[in-house]
Amino acid sequence: MVFNGKFIYRGFLIFSILLSLLLLILQNLNYFSGFSISETTSNVTVNKYLSITFSSNLSGGIFFGLISSLPTINQNATHNYDKNFPTQNQTDYYVNISTDSNTNVDLCIKADGNLVNLANDILKLGNETYANSTITNSSVPSISDEISLTTSYIKSGENIAVGEANYYRFWLDVPIGQQSGDYNNTINFKGIQAGESC
Repeated sequence: MVFNGKFIYRGFLIFSILLSLLLLILQNLNYFSGFSISETTSNVTVNKYLSITFSSNLSGGIFFGLISSLPTINQNATHNYDKNFPTQNQTDYYVNISTDSNTNVDLCIKADGNLVNLANDILKLGNETYANSTITNSSVPSISDEISLTTSYIKSGENIAVGEANYYRFWLDVPIGQQSGDYNNTINFKGIQAGESC
């Protein structure tokens, strides 16, 4: 038997087609995977984030008005019982926990020092007091819960939820014999993750 070139060429083509079909069938049966599987982990840490904002009257300052007789005990700050707040006689001094936050917040408060006038007369810091609460009405925050401001941060609201507020009232005592003048100091607020130290 004599083979010519055409016969060998046709036989090779038929063999190649059959082999290709066989390999396609085996690949679809996952006999040959054609890929490799490997595993790895992914990891992310989302930090605690918090943001606080003041009511407009708190950011504008805490004012006790004109005191014309001494001694004066528990002089109300001007917005302690605000007639313009949503319900009459609520305080319009508050700190809001922003809805951008992702954790409950404790608030801390301090003063930078005594109240001082331009002549450097001093009204002792212990005469400036506050009370706070997560609600406000005509009796809350209450003067019966007043705390003297200090020059160190102390907690003035704990575990306040995202989107909620902490309300404040402020009072001032002015003793007999206090020199006249406009007295000032600065009150600082700090928001921290609930449960942390100030």
